[in-house]
Amino acid sequence: MIETSNILPDNKPMDCSAHISTYHGIDVSFKEIMYHNQKNREFGKEHNFDMQEIKVDEGVLSQIERGNFESQATYMNTKGDTARSIVLKDQVKKYKEDQLLSKPGGDHFYLEENTDVINYQADHSKFGERVGKDLKDAMENILNIFKDLGPGAEIKYVDKDGHIQDGKKAGLIGTLVNFFQDIASGITLGKCARNGEDTPDNALEAARHFLKKIFVDAIFKDVIVGIPRSAIHIGEDAAFACINLAETIPDATVGNFKAGQAATTEVFDDVQVFVDFVTDVIPMGEAGSRTRAFTLKKGLKGLPIIHNITEPEQGGEDENWKYVRNTAFRKAIESFATLIPIRT
Repeated sequence: MIETSNILPDNKPMDCSAHISTYHGIDVSFKEIMYHNQKNREFGKEHNFDMQEIKVDEGVLSQIERGNFESQATYMNTKGDTARSIVLKDQVKKYKEDQLLSKPGGDHFYLEENTDVINYQADHSKFGERVGKDLKDAMENILNIFKDLGPGAEIKYVDKDGHIQDGKKAGLIGTLVNFFQDIASGITLGKCARNGEDTPDNALEAARHFLKKIFVDAIFKDVIVGIPRSAIHIGEDAAFACINLAETIPDATVGNFKAGQAATTEVFDDVQVFVDFVTDVIPMGEAGSRTRAFTLKKGLKGLPIIHNITEPEQGGEDENWKYVRNTAFRKAIESFATLIPIRT
């Protein structure tokens, strides 16, 4: 048996010849053949084999070896490309799921359910169920307009264990309530702290608490970021309600055919994901808070952009990362989009 060896792809056939045999049933590899042949040339000796010698052109062997090597290299490259393709496909799927869980509208997403929230096997063959879901999603988004004007609308998200959980983002009135609570907590040095917050134990911590609650939480997070973001959420609700209503037309027509159902779902789900992406990356959008966030505790890794990129896929309890799976795909598209200068 001739074993493969590590011959480079550009190895060219040689003009000389080699002798191949076996030592009483023991296989001789191509490396051994070449080694013994070279030794024969150096010392002018010929090996005496017990079996009849077979003369094989080394050029043929080189071509065989090269073909084998190229086949293996091609297989490994293809295998690597396939693995990367699978990873990317999985990350795109996670991104779409996270976006469609945040607002009603996805054809396979049932946000009012506690189980089977995502059901890719849902039957859309019945006219009433298809169109009915579109109308229901539209009404839910219209209702969310008023919720986001108030305390905030409920959402679904995937936690670090892969379970779908309930979440809530602050609405306009909810943001204003947070503002006054943060002001009160800062002025009273933590005596009127919000639920779950630690009160300062000494003068230094009290000073830090005051500065953080007044300037960071109240003025920056609640006013500068929070109020515009509430307005963005209200705009999203209105846009998604329109998308849901528009989907009733193809669902009532081409949706009577299986291919039409699949095409309608794909197109309108992708439109909703795209609109959600745009509203995330515009100034004061949620993606901007992730990509521009910084922390001094992490040193250089805490700088804007780098801080977001070095965050794990599941970023803990911080609201900027809590409700998304921050995959490499999400980091890439959001970082790129939020770095594009926007001129008015």
